[in-house]
Amino acid sequence: MNQRREAALGSAMQVEQLGDSLSQAAAVLHRAVLCAIRKRASLGPAGITQAQAQAVFALEVALRQQANALYADAAGHVITGLDTAQHQLSGLLDTVRQRIARHDSVSHWISLATGLLNLGRAVLARSPERILATLDTVRERLREVAGD
Repeated sequence: MNQRREAALGSAMQVEQLGDSLSQAAAVLHRAVLCAIRKRASLGPAGITQAQAQAVFALEVALRQQANALYADAAGHVITGLDTAQHQLSGLLDTVRQRIARHDSVSHWISLATGLLNLGRAVLARSPERILATLDTVRERLREVAGD
């Protein structure tokens, strides 16, 4: 099968897709933390703390704000020459959302969401080097989550 490799974030539409992914990740975080809060009564000390819930809610808001910034000026955040395919980036972000949805570990949520925030910051800064480094960090965090 001969697929043309489409560089990630090379068009305004692809930057908007990243914004969509960040918004979707925020929604997944929101559902996960609400579920954890509901389960807290039955888990006792093993449940999510108020401070952890607040930290996750803050990450959710930050992800939504970054998504909005990307939507507002998608064309201004196009990255040229990024050595990653768009489908690889989309697949990685899908995996992050799935891991957040499946894991009960607040520390994993925070780690993965922070990785997404760093990715958004790198895109907003239009820094291909930071984007690639952040993608590597997110992949490593996914491996750590899978190892649990």
